[in-house]
Amino acid sequence: MQIDLQKPKRLLTLSLAVTAAIAVVEAASGFLSNSISLVGDAVHMFTDVTAIALSLFALTMAARSHSGAMTFGYHRAEVLAAFANGVALAGVSVWVLYEALLRVMSPREIDAPLMLVAAGIGLVGNLVVMFLLKHHVGRSINVQSAFVHVVYDAVSSVAVILTGFVAFYTGITIIDPFAAFLIAGLIARSAYAIVRSSIHILLEGAPRELDLQQVIATLKQIDGVVDVHDLHVWTISTGMDALSGHVVVRDQMLSQLSRMLADITRVLAERYGIIHTTIQLEHEREISFKRTTTKS
Repeated sequence: MQIDLQKPKRLLTLSLAVTAAIAVVEAASGFLSNSISLVGDAVHMFTDVTAIALSLFALTMAARSHSGAMTFGYHRAEVLAAFANGVALAGVSVWVLYEALLRVMSPREIDAPLMLVAAGIGLVGNLVVMFLLKHHVGRSINVQSAFVHVVYDAVSSVAVILTGFVAFYTGITIIDPFAAFLIAGLIARSAYAIVRSSIHILLEGAPRELDLQQVIATLKQIDGVVDVHDLHVWTISTGMDALSGHVVVRDQMLSQLSRMLADITRVLAERYGIIHTTIQLEHEREISFKRTTTKS
């Protein structure tokens, strides 16, 4: 099945341009205003730039033809990119936490008005990118990854704005590193979710939303199916699951077996969305013979 990747690529390209512009504005303003929370938000935004760029790379690789040794194409590049995004986020969270601790031990003056303007621009930009990506979140792990980054960026931008207001009206600047602690926590949380999902796919774990026992029970309800064993289900990339298994069948004509195999394929596609299937049919008598021989 050919997946249309053009619209996600256009959305990610536009999101990349918006996010990169915001990251530059926030980084410059963060250093000029001496606000670690704004710098942390900017670094998070730069991580988003990397995330979206990797997503675009992954989508481009996924569009390449399935030929040669890459029989499934390059869809796994998407998962590898998401894993890289998560690892980068984890490193950013540690750096922001370290810098915030330094500011707690040695508070510094901050330029609250500049901080507020930059954080406000960042919040508006994040909302724009969220609107661009929201309709494709469930279709790609990297669009989901970018969307999660932007959501947490929006939250951290709100925290920076609140910090700026407090600093402007009260002169209390130590709240700035505490806001950075929050941002570091949000970054770490998103990193954990993305890395966990990516590793699960790379280790070829069964899709989390799929109940394997239910799949087996469904297949055994098909007329002529006696048993199902050695069932394996794994995810190649988001929205692309594969299945292989052995199905024990009753003695019947070859034409009936062909119809049964078609029924199995149809049920897996319609009920579970699994279209990449490899089914090995086994005769009931042969299986019974093997089991009897093993026991003796």
